Amino acid sequence: MIGSLEIKNFKCFKDAAIPFNNLTVISGCNGVGKSSIIQSLLLLRQTSDQLRLLEDFTGTGATGDVAFPIRLNEAYHLSLGNSIVVTNSDLESGTMSFGVSSLDKERSAPVTEFFEADTVTPATTITCHHQASGSSVMLERRNGLSLFSSDFHYLIAERLGPRDLYGVSDADFISTGFAGEFTAHAIYEAEKRLATVQPSLRFSDASNLFKVQLEAWMSRLVPGIRISTHSYPEINKVRISIERVAHSSQPMSPMNTGFGISYSLPIIVSGLLAAPGSMMIVENPEAHLHPSAQSVIGEFLACVASAGVQVVVETHSENVINGVRLAAAAGAVPHADVTFLFLSLNGQTTEPEVKAISVDQSAELTSWPLGFFDQQGRDLARLMNLRISKRATPTQEAPE
Repeated sequence: MIGSLEIKNFKCFKDAAIPFNNLTVISGCNGVGKSSIIQSLLLLRQTSDQLRLLEDFTGTGATGDVAFPIRLNEAYHLSLGNSIVVTNSDLESGTMSFGVSSLDKERSAPVTEFFEADTVTPATTITCHHQASGSSVMLERRNGLSLFSSDFHYLIAERLGPRDLYGVSDADFISTGFAGEFTAHAIYEAEKRLATVQPSLRFSDASNLFKVQLEAWMSRLVPGIRISTHSYPEINKVRISIERVAHSSQPMSPMNTGFGISYSLPIIVSGLLAAPGSMMIVENPEAHLHPSAQSVIGEFLACVASAGVQVVVETHSENVINGVRLAAAAGAVPHADVTFLFLSLNGQTTEPEVKAISVDQSAELTSWPLGFFDQQGRDLARLMNLRISKRATPTQEAPE
């Protein structure tokens, strides 16, 4: 598990240390740096991928200093533009660095990578200047940091909408893809392999099989849902069908079920299949979901964290926040394993302030900074004042 992320000279961050926990929920207004935190993790993840390739083909990844390009676009669905715009506009430097350290200081050494961005001629890559001393932690898959685990789940905010047919993944682990494009194949493979889920993730007592638990969790979002898949290996596609138990109609295509199911299904699938010690990053899990379902997603992600997966969530939903708090209050996840990060700008600087909020045994927050999901209270107070002012103003009667 990573315990902190250090960011220097990247976008809105000049020099920041971001704390992480088993479950880290990132929130804040638009444009304050939430995505930049996740992008920093993804750039480090891409660096580890490159090092593994060097290790496999040249043997220099772990034994010698080396420089190699890191893509700013497409890889891990990054869309960072060019080398000129990725550095902090207030700093006259093209040197950036990202570093992560472990929650368990004795188990894993910190890793820091240095990058050089061309700030004169725009390029779609930056150069990593890797020092060999950091290779062992990044390349060690079993006992290393979760960010560099071979099993890595990342779901972007713009996931795929309903599809009749889904593609087939060639990943070394069962993956739903970054946009949920392999969700049907993941379900098919997990069912074929008789995959089971961790005890803390079992919502139904009927069985520990993946398929049973998948439908149990999805039924909390869409009551009575049943999911079936059919593989078409000749065209490398898998079909998914949705059925409602209380209905006598034939199974439906996802095209007739709306976006809520297709957006939430890869989250549940990935969370049930993620291996202990790995990392799962989810952007906007609340998208296209009813508030009650958003709360369930928050509970589910907390349960995934309690199963030994490091979970990072970016959200704009207070219902997701409340779902996490409910899980902490119920003991589904240890309250000490939950951290809420709230990003804000104070108007004095372009670098965001990162406020870490903890949760106590009663799921009460240790602080509630201004702007942290307080809009409902503000709106209700304003509505009450408007009602009072209208009652205090005499109604003018229409002339006869």
